[in-house]
Amino acid sequence: MRERIQKVLAARGIGSRREVEAWIAAGRVTVNKLPATPGQAIGPQDEVRLDGRKLRLGWDENATLAGLQYHRPAREGIRQASTGTDRSTLQRLPSPPGGRWIPISPMGLGEGGLELFVNDGALAEAVMKASERLSAEFSVRVRGDFDETRLGEVREAAAQDIDTKGHLETLEFAGGEGANRWARLEVVGVRPRDIKRIFEQCGIEANRILRTRIGPIVLDRTLARGQGRRLTDAELEELAEAVGFVRKDATPARPARAARRPGRQSVSRDPRSKPARR
Repeated sequence: MRERIQKVLAARGIGSRREVEAWIAAGRVTVNKLPATPGQAIGPQDEVRLDGRKLRLGWDENATLAGLQYHRPAREGIRQASTGTDRSTLQRLPSPPGGRWIPISPMGLGEGGLELFVNDGALAEAVMKASERLSAEFSVRVRGDFDETRLGEVREAAAQDIDTKGHLETLEFAGGEGANRWARLEVVGVRPRDIKRIFEQCGIEANRILRTRIGPIVLDRTLARGQGRRLTDAELEELAEAVGFVRKDATPARPARAARRPGRQSVSRDPRSKPARR
């Protein structure tokens, strides 16, 4: 079976179709040692390279579909180790049953909580395209004068914010001590930077944002920071159904044990239920 090169590379999570087209135009992609052309059909017998590096495209159509959720520390880089860390998130994850882990709408450096990975580029693309209509939940640590009396003010700021494409579903005060207080939000199509801006409009600093849910996938309360686990068959099915994704030729993977950081003990910690002191 032969498919267009942009489609193949995007499905494997190597880059978006637009990125692949740009790489081809710049002469960075070769097929059988010759410069690739836009829309070129490739198959299992072809050797594809990006910047001289051979790409493992995994042509097995029956490769096991798998997903993984990970409790990411706030300062840990997804693809590259950040200052003060020895490894990136992708370096800490266990190997997938086929292909490679593709992060879905990863949080920025300085933010943490639930990160979601799948090994199928088509599923990853479907989830990211649906991100503007998928609900998500966040725990937000704020600094300043914030309690139940200011919830209405924040809701009003969210409703009037013209730069926010999505909307705020629910907002709750989640307690806290001293200068640091916590809020719990349910949103649709609202990004972390939107959340920060909305609080800033009310004179409140949002200095830590933790994601706790993406669509039907909820952060496992048993996962300490730096731990992950495979998604169950039911979770994969719920995720695919939520974004209208169908892959009839794949079998969901069996759940695996949590992937732990070396030298750390597993602890039950839920940033939504007990805010951390600074």
